[in-house]
Amino acid sequence: MTIWNATPHQIRIMPATAVTFDASIRKWVAEADTAPVAVIESTGMLSAKIDSVDAEPISNIPVFDKNVTGCDPLPNDMSAEDIIIVSALYATAYKRTYGDDARLYTIADPVYTRDGRTILGSRGICPAF
Repeated sequence: MTIWNATPHQIRIMPATAVTFDASIRKWVAEADTAPVAVIESTGMLSAKIDSVDAEPISNIPVFDKNVTGCDPLPNDMSAEDIIIVSALYATAYKRTYGDDARLYTIADPVYTRDGRTILGSRGICPAF
């Protein structure tokens, strides 16, 4: 099995023992100098485009539908056992264009510095919903 990273940046998995949930800012946090337990380098980016289109208003409130206007296919050289980490936007567009694919994953719970301003990494990955 290969883990592909189809985002434009590396994915840093932070150690569970160093990450805590700060209820005051509603974010997972860690010390800025925390070393990741794994780093998944980018293998190239998959792109998708979703446009907003006008829909029928509800009680004078504007409503918009989302229309997928472009979505890159998955790489041809992926095997059935491989997984691919993508953005939430791409996962949504892919599912609307091609249907479900159990190989799609996104990051799970970003981890921030204690002040909540800088992303250090992620707690892990999760199947795209």
